[in-house]
Amino acid sequence: MPELTLDDAAILHYEEWGDTEAPAVVLLHGFTSDLRMWKAHAEALSEEYRVIAVDLRGHGASGAPEDLDTYTMERYAEDVRQLLAALGVDLCALVGCSFGGMVALQVAVTWPDMIAALVLTDTSPAYASERYDEEFRRREARITEQERIVEQFGTAELGKRVAATVKDTFLADALRRRYSSMTRAGYLGSARVRRERPDLIGRLAGLTMPTLICTGDSDPVRSAADVMLLEMPGARFVLFKECGHGVPSLRPEAFLQVLTGFLHDVEDGRPLAGTVSV
Repeated sequence: MPELTLDDAAILHYEEWGDTEAPAVVLLHGFTSDLRMWKAHAEALSEEYRVIAVDLRGHGASGAPEDLDTYTMERYAEDVRQLLAALGVDLCALVGCSFGGMVALQVAVTWPDMIAALVLTDTSPAYASERYDEEFRRREARITEQERIVEQFGTAELGKRVAATVKDTFLADALRRRYSSMTRAGYLGSARVRRERPDLIGRLAGLTMPTLICTGDSDPVRSAADVMLLEMPGARFVLFKECGHGVPSLRPEAFLQVLTGFLHDVEDGRPLAGTVSV
């Protein structure tokens, strides 16, 4: 199991696929998830690319420091930078889903020269904005309530409550295991980062790397994707029909086709801007 010891002694778990001499594609997962969400995508992408997926701090097999002050968005970005430096990756396509997209944006605004292409799916550039709609705010209120449950009762209890809302017993069991596998510090630290991260809306226009923005048409986070497109009119915007939050998991084949098409267009210098529905 490949691991990197970071400069603050935290352990970062990652996996690699493909030829190490090929162009690098780095995959960042969502909140409470881990790199396993990318396995099918990584295996397909590895036919052309060096693929690197990482368990973000507090998630999966990576370390979850007890000190909540060690969780900041800048620290998450620095974790990614240190991993890429250790692997000898100077330039990559960076793909982030949901929380991973928030981290990807922080990496992009901090070290733009490292990013050959940026892919943002199911994500937002700030915790709050008057430009977000009420559906976005209701979702954040639910996550805040879940954070309170973890503070009082722990991650296993949250897993039980979330699973109780799901009729499919297989999915319900997976949700229980997903939440209970996280430590209290890992959950609360990353949840706090979601709330306290820098507002990057004003910095989006300064990002010049090729960018792909993806969202589901019924994703409660969709209004944030609309904001990003307004600030980055040169980006490619793909709307996934009949899809909620988590495009790579809900529409994996379609997302992979969109992603590889975008990467090929970047490599071949083809025009990128435009809005497409799939």
